[in-house]
Amino acid sequence: MTVRTTVARLAALALLAAALLSGLVALGIRWVGEADGERTAYRVSAQVAASVLDQLARHDFTERTALDRQALLADLAPFLQSGMVYRVKVWSVTEHHARIAFSDERRVESAARSFDPHLARRLDAGEGVIESVPDDSEHRFEITRASDLREVFIGFHDASGNPARLEVYVPVEVDIAVRHATTVLLPLVVVGVLALALALFPPAVRAARQADRDRRERNDALHYGLAAAELARHDVAHKLHDHVIPDLASTGLLLDTAANVPPPQSEELVSVARARIEADVHRLRGLLSELTPPMLGPAAVRAAFVGLLAGLPSNGCQVTLEMADDPQLDPEVASLLHRVTGELLRNAVTHSGASHVHLTIRRDGDRVHAAIADNGCGFDPGSASRPGHVGLLLVRRTIADAGGALEIHSAAGQRRHEAAGTRIELVVPNAISHLRSATSARLR
Repeated sequence: MTVRTTVARLAALALLAAALLSGLVALGIRWVGEADGERTAYRVSAQVAASVLDQLARHDFTERTALDRQALLADLAPFLQSGMVYRVKVWSVTEHHARIAFSDERRVESAARSFDPHLARRLDAGEGVIESVPDDSEHRFEITRASDLREVFIGFHDASGNPARLEVYVPVEVDIAVRHATTVLLPLVVVGVLALALALFPPAVRAARQADRDRRERNDALHYGLAAAELARHDVAHKLHDHVIPDLASTGLLLDTAANVPPPQSEELVSVARARIEADVHRLRGLLSELTPPMLGPAAVRAAFVGLLAGLPSNGCQVTLEMADDPQLDPEVASLLHRVTGELLRNAVTHSGASHVHLTIRRDGDRVHAAIADNGCGFDPGSASRPGHVGLLLVRRTIADAGGALEIHSAAGQRRHEAAGTRIELVVPNAISHLRSATSARLR
């Protein structure tokens, strides 16, 4: 994943999160506003009922002509004039229907609806029932303010003992409250989400760059590993073609000649042929050792590392070893260190321009520490792999597969002196029997 892709995805996620959170906040504000509106309606209707319900209960709402409208309006006037109540209706209930017996809006009086047994049960239980204003002919005079009104039903009995209902329309102004809260809260939510996204940008970019760097390193390791294998095959073919095959061919001619001449000339030819065969056998064993490094037993560990240093190209560079005569290394650990330190030493001798390279190997409990230090020109460990440092990618991954760790201390452009150069430190457990053959093959 590239840095640009990461930034684009993070920006898209931030916008999506801002949109979703804004929607949830808006829904929450609406829900809170509706709940607050219902509480307001119930509180106001309870105040109205406490003030006028006794007066209402003194009237007989089944007798239309006997109602004293002026007295009823006088009892309700303080609530209507103050705006606490928008409209009042009193219903007279019979067995089959309910009829508006009184209202401050006289035009709706005598309107009827069917009997609602569910509403009757709730009101008879002493519950105040709150509902939204429906869009129908009964509410044609309230529909223009339907969104800002709640109707509350309160049950009582009139002077004749018949069931009746007080219906109070209470202004709640839910939409205004919701708009105000939304105007205040939504910008804070959006700004908070965007601020969080901006705070996450730097670590996300760093993680994307690291992932991109790791991907390039894996590709480089694969590419250069294949290249190294191809180079090794060419090197083997070159040595066989230029040395072993010509020697064996000439040895065959020598033996043919020796078979046709008398001693002592034949003995001299056979001796020369034997020497060439022995040299080729030694050369072939060297090739086998390079292709399949042997398991190093306790007695052969130091000797193997001494031989490793002796086989390095000199290039005017002195290479020294600091290691115990018997370092007590696990054979697989010793073989692994022989391969990886050989790669690191060849890099240092060939590419660092150092005059001195020092290899240290020591065991510390169940861990083995190795360090390669040189006084060369140094390099930037964080930069992309250069052709001269290809093996370092393979070494790093080989050590990681063995359960170890590798650290590089260096800086590009340093001069040659004792305090400068590069120091590579690695540590591995002293038991890596789990190490797969494919891992060790990386450096062959």
